[in-house]
Amino acid sequence: MLRTLLLLSVFVAFLASAYGQNNQPKIGLVLSGGGAKGLAHIGVLKILEEEGIVPDYITGTSMGSIIGGLYAIGYSSSELDSIVRNVKWDNLLTDKIPLNSVSPHEKRDYNRYQVEFTITKDGLDIPSGLVRGQQISELIASLSWHVADAKTFDDLPIPFRCVAADLISGNQFVFDKGNLTTALRASMSIPTVFSPVSIDSMLLVDGGVLNNYPVQICRDMGADIIIGVNVGFKDKPKREDLKNFADILMASATIGGNNTNREAIKKTDFLISPDLASYNTGSFFNAPEIIDLGEAAARQETNSLRALMDSLNIRKRAPLEVDKTKNPEIVVSQIQIDGLKNINKQFLLGNLGIQPGDTITPKTINKGMKRAMGTRYFQNISYNVAALNSGYLLNLDVEESPQAKTKFSLHYDNEYKAGLLANLTLRNIFGNASRTSFSSDISATPQFNIRQLNFLGDRKVTAAKLGMDYENNNLPVYLDDGSKYGTFQQNYTLLRGGFMTALGTNWQMDVYVQYVKNTIKNKSGFSDIFYAGVNHFGNSFISSHFDFNYNSIDSRYFPDRGSEINLSYRFNINTRQLYSGSQEGKEMVSELTRIPYQHYFTISGDYMKHVPVTDYFTAGLRLSGQFTSRTTPFLGLTFIGGLPFNNRSNEIHFIGYSFREKLVEDYALGEINLRYRILKQVHINAMGSLLLSSINLPEVIEPIGLDKEERVYGYGLMLAYDSFLGPLQLGLGSNATDNRMRWYFNFGFNF
Repeated sequence: MLRTLLLLSVFVAFLASAYGQNNQPKIGLVLSGGGAKGLAHIGVLKILEEEGIVPDYITGTSMGSIIGGLYAIGYSSSELDSIVRNVKWDNLLTDKIPLNSVSPHEKRDYNRYQVEFTITKDGLDIPSGLVRGQQISELIASLSWHVADAKTFDDLPIPFRCVAADLISGNQFVFDKGNLTTALRASMSIPTVFSPVSIDSMLLVDGGVLNNYPVQICRDMGADIIIGVNVGFKDKPKREDLKNFADILMASATIGGNNTNREAIKKTDFLISPDLASYNTGSFFNAPEIIDLGEAAARQETNSLRALMDSLNIRKRAPLEVDKTKNPEIVVSQIQIDGLKNINKQFLLGNLGIQPGDTITPKTINKGMKRAMGTRYFQNISYNVAALNSGYLLNLDVEESPQAKTKFSLHYDNEYKAGLLANLTLRNIFGNASRTSFSSDISATPQFNIRQLNFLGDRKVTAAKLGMDYENNNLPVYLDDGSKYGTFQQNYTLLRGGFMTALGTNWQMDVYVQYVKNTIKNKSGFSDIFYAGVNHFGNSFISSHFDFNYNSIDSRYFPDRGSEINLSYRFNINTRQLYSGSQEGKEMVSELTRIPYQHYFTISGDYMKHVPVTDYFTAGLRLSGQFTSRTTPFLGLTFIGGLPFNNRSNEIHFIGYSFREKLVEDYALGEINLRYRILKQVHINAMGSLLLSSINLPEVIEPIGLDKEERVYGYGLMLAYDSFLGPLQLGLGSNATDNRMRWYFNFGFNF
């Protein structure tokens, strides 16, 4: 017996010695899925690095695949921590791109509707996921640039595998080669949250559906010891654990793999399960706290971890040092594009700014991707680069935007009340690289517009354009004390045709000819005029225009930075009087439709600048002005007042005046806007304005007075909430002339 024990001891010692000298046990690291909870993996990695434990293999699912994949290509725990803490999650987890990356002709309609549907031959089709993942894909592609030469995932600094689930076959799919960005994006495609990833005949979603904790895959790679981090699976959760949408969705998506997860946990040699009960799968904005909890959970296990490593004679190792500046520039020898159906190849490459033979960097290609996505002709663009004998192959996988989409949004403001915004956008229906848009505001005072663009040439930077606008507006008339005397009903129709040139994503120039029909009739008050037999009166105008626009503002409603410049030159070619009614009534309104001069020009301009002073405080400056060479008819004048959410044609907003309270011919306006973010989505604005104006129009409607020249100081406060349904805004304003308070209210996106 003693001899047997002695021989066994010698054998164990020999085995340990063999591992220690040549073949230490291979360590596999398995990281589970769990949405935002998976950020705890970073904290665990910090402790493993402190203990000198470097995995030989890594497998992961969903968020575990993201963290594991980035760690496998050389990002340390501190680098991952920095990335996660500095990323803008509200941008990353949506398909939104900054407004300054959107093409000029698309800016007006971009991110202005609450719901949208694709129109197919079978009817309306809802999106396959709330998020297509474009921003995440761009980030991963940029971070993984230095491993472009890897043929398979075994060639990465640490061999890696991740898991997705195929909706077609019902089987799991293990990524061991190919495009790392696509692999990670597929592995984290939580059903209904992220759109599935299509590869060959497969439609891939989050691997957690079938295998949220891929231990066996790590064993199959050659791991002898499994260190696992479980943040997503909780056996038989209690009702209180499923208290919100994110928890229920994740539990539903992974319930099919629960038996697999139970068995996988049993096969784990060393398990770390951070206590993340206070957070859910959507708690990305709590990333620092979740990382700290992962670190705390692993630190509590350090003694047990050291004992395991010592028992196996596993020596401490320094973390891998990977040169992530490798291939800072590459020469694109070939370009392969998959997915183009209706879009010209040069349209895509022209917007990307890449041609065969060009030298590119992650920065240049990401900038080009944003520019191409900003055209709104694409729903998704992903890329990878592969080494050739000479240079690199750039693979582009493209998903074009649907040819027909419809969008809807509800809104309300204190002037025009409730309305339903509806939009129909058609692409490539009336010509290649064409865009047709019909937008309407269905309300008590409806409005609509039609836009047709047909791009010309290979790069599609110039387009022929046609347009039509119609507005049914309130035209209030105020007394000198600021009270409302009466309200006209204004019918405004505009027809326009010409050409535009878009230079990049910020510049646009337009040359066009325009016809405007502008008539008014009674809505309330003015009984003396309309009882005299007036049906309606007004003017029509034909004019030629040149417009120059520059817009680098990053957000329409709550901008942090950027500038906007609008310059316009208008030459009036012809004006006609329009009248319907009795002769007596015609004489009464003749001064309002009188045409002092047929030919005159108007120059107008606007300038806005937003500067972030701190992370919470933004300062804005606005300048605006207009000069008209000769006196215009009444309906050729400009209205001043209200705020941007209820402005329509020929209107300039001004805090301190009600909607359309001031009528001017020439003016100069300056405004300072100071905005402070008091909570994540709650802002308060303080505004101060100065208006200098003049008008040369007879006083024809008594007792209304129109001052020839005036200087007005306006001021006000606005409280705003940035909701996913659109801005919620409540404001008060006044001016130093009458000191009467006006209030402003808006909910939703404006037309």
